[in-house]
Amino acid sequence: MKVPILVYHSMRIHGREYQDNDLCALATDLELIQSEGMTVTPLSRLVGVLRGGGNSSAEKRYVALSCDDGGDFDFHDLPHPVAGGQRSVLNILRDFKDRHAAASAHITSFVIVSPEARGELDKTCMIGKGWWNDDWWQPAISTGLMDIGNHSWDHNHDALPAAFHVNGVQRGTFSTISTRLLADSQIRVAAGYLKDRAPNPGDRLFAYPYGEANRYLVDEYFPAYASEIGIDAAFGDTPDYVSKESPIWDLPRFICARDWKSPAQLLAILREAG
Repeated sequence: MKVPILVYHSMRIHGREYQDNDLCALATDLELIQSEGMTVTPLSRLVGVLRGGGNSSAEKRYVALSCDDGGDFDFHDLPHPVAGGQRSVLNILRDFKDRHAAASAHITSFVIVSPEARGELDKTCMIGKGWWNDDWWQPAISTGLMDIGNHSWDHNHDALPAAFHVNGVQRGTFSTISTRLLADSQIRVAAGYLKDRAPNPGDRLFAYPYGEANRYLVDEYFPAYASEIGIDAAFGDTPDYVSKESPIWDLPRFICARDWKSPAQLLAILREAG
């Protein structure tokens, strides 16, 4: 098994072309994946196989899709102030299914869980239109096209005001989340809120903010506490393929605009998986 996991950021919108808009890239990439005869598998199902709870067909070539941060562009079509109207991640998948009814389509949206943090980040990292909500999580899950995963309580984001800072820990990185107290505040608390607000297979998956795993989380925290928290796997940002040998608490992912910037570059990634 050699599976690429592809990551998109729906708020990375700098224009209307593939290279500067992850939503445009996703729409194009779905067609490319289809033309290559690959099967999109939900991340939760892939993790089930890795943990020995299922089997993958030897005749199929698999790819998994995810998106990070969980802004409203994942669910709602929105009027971007520079690039104009944008089709959402979910509606891009719906459009794809309308064209290819028999094709597989699924994505896991890793969301920043704290409502207060999202409200602040909407003002500091977006344009203050209230485009970072959680009322769409359950409707998205009900479509069968999207799971909602854990991307931490507040991303340890450096754009948050001082009231969000804990014990002077350095912000703007997840590498500093290296104690039980800090890990619980970011991972356990987020998991509890997500499981209550939007229970779904994705709530058992965690994606490291900034893609930054660290030795404490990978080697100590998750092995000791993941079972009681209800987390089955964690995803980093090492650009590599998932295999049975991949570390379950730091699974690799390829990131759009970093690891591929054109359909031709993605095609090379997909074919290497084959």
